[in-house]
Amino acid sequence: MLPVSERNMGLDFKIKRGLRGAAQPPNLWNPVWLGPLEPRELAELFLEPVAPEAVYEEAIAAWDGSKAGNDVDRTLEFYTRFYLQDDILVKGDRASMMVSLEVRSPFLDNDLVDFARRLPHALKYRNGRTKHLLKFALRGVVPDEVLERRKKGFGIPLTRWLRTWDPAAFERGGIVAGNAGWAAAQLREHQAGSRDNRLALWCLLALGHHRGAAGIPAAGSIG
Repeated sequence: MLPVSERNMGLDFKIKRGLRGAAQPPNLWNPVWLGPLEPRELAELFLEPVAPEAVYEEAIAAWDGSKAGNDVDRTLEFYTRFYLQDDILVKGDRASMMVSLEVRSPFLDNDLVDFARRLPHALKYRNGRTKHLLKFALRGVVPDEVLERRKKGFGIPLTRWLRTWDPAAFERGGIVAGNAGWAAAQLREHQAGSRDNRLALWCLLALGHHRGAAGIPAAGSIG
């Protein structure tokens, strides 16, 4: 019922992604929220059962093995171990190296990270407010418009781009699994504006072209 927004983190996107994660056990909340497809969709794409324990093995082990006593700290550990080092820092490094810049992340100073890890989670996230202690400490030092500015990540207008994307681009790249009809339906839904399937489509497009560049025949066509 919610209209599909073209924003990177629109209200409909956050609600729908949150609900799909909430339908899973706690140790799958974060990887399902972040992943382009949930286990049921992976099974549809690959035309065979997919065990969540196999897909999310590392994330499950990290969550279950955490010594944190609350979900906030467990989630922070998850993002530090996976999203931070495997995604955000990689993008920052590539972007800076492309223009020959040396970039440092001061909030990743070892002593500061160790201090932050020991803080009670209520000082980090309180009543829906993130970075609570940091913002409290810097109030009056840093302008309020900076402290309260919305987070800006590496998002690109992918939802809008893919709505006008030439389906032939998918045909040329092929897909990485056998259910071409399922992938084609994802593209039709997205371009009709009825669903936001950008994450799945982008991964299929990127992986399909990667296979083609490596000389690996595609498993099927999306056309």
